[in-house]
Amino acid sequence: MQTDSLPTGKNEVFMALRAYLYTVAYHMLANAADAEDMVQECFLRWERTDASQVRAPKAFLTTIVTRLCLKHLQSAQVQREESFGFDVPEVLEPAQAETSDAHARLAESLSEALLVVLKALSPLERAVFLLREVFDCDYGEIAGMVHKSEENCRQILRRARAAVADRRPRYEVMPMHAEQILNRFLQAAAEGNSAGLMAVLSDDAALVCDGSDVGQGPTSVQGAGPVAELVLQRAARWIGNGALIQTLCFKTHSGILAYRNELPVSAIFLSTGDAKLQSLRVITCPVRLRSLLLLC
Repeated sequence: MQTDSLPTGKNEVFMALRAYLYTVAYHMLANAADAEDMVQECFLRWERTDASQVRAPKAFLTTIVTRLCLKHLQSAQVQREESFGFDVPEVLEPAQAETSDAHARLAESLSEALLVVLKALSPLERAVFLLREVFDCDYGEIAGMVHKSEENCRQILRRARAAVADRRPRYEVMPMHAEQILNRFLQAAAEGNSAGLMAVLSDDAALVCDGSDVGQGPTSVQGAGPVAELVLQRAARWIGNGALIQTLCFKTHSGILAYRNELPVSAIFLSTGDAKLQSLRVITCPVRLRSLLLLC
């Protein structure tokens, strides 16, 4: 788990990590209300902790929220609910960080697909799988969080990976017209060709990016000119510098995944109409990208 620079105040430390802790809890529980409850309980325990004795607050708080989620998942009430077939999870952060309905619907589709897949895992398998594959914790950290040895965690992860592979959705083939438009867009963006971008964008084209690549919040622009300008500004981050490109089609969303040094750096999903690009949704958040990879 990467260490982040955090504020020094006790409450400020927690608030800086709150969104991350909610994401961990939501991925495990697939229920927004329960995830909020776990984060609130985590906060109460943090208040009772002598923070001066905690060397790594992020790892410490992740351990607390993970154990709370495991206890909740293993409770009799949740086991009864699971047995009644609650197969469709709620939406991850339904409107917390999006500035576009289309972008929110895409995030909803991706989150639902991942969480349905995770329903195939036991609570312990889900915890180990998510901590390793999505939140990039090392085996030593995971072992401490779930009270298992590192070797046990590796075995649990192998089983979880196999179960997830069996449940992955099968992607549709990208329609030829969408693939042609996508290729024209990628070529123009890679070449820094403003005229080429303008030619492939509809007059009312819209672009939404989560902003993680530049350390900012979500960015939304509309109109062929502003969209082309933003693409040219960030194309090197999204698809440049020797990035490898993988095309995909997910629930009518055509798009690409870009990799650099075998790590995902961006996902761009496109909507087309009348042989033009009408909207682009760009994901650069590492957690969301790793979640997306689990479905590919």
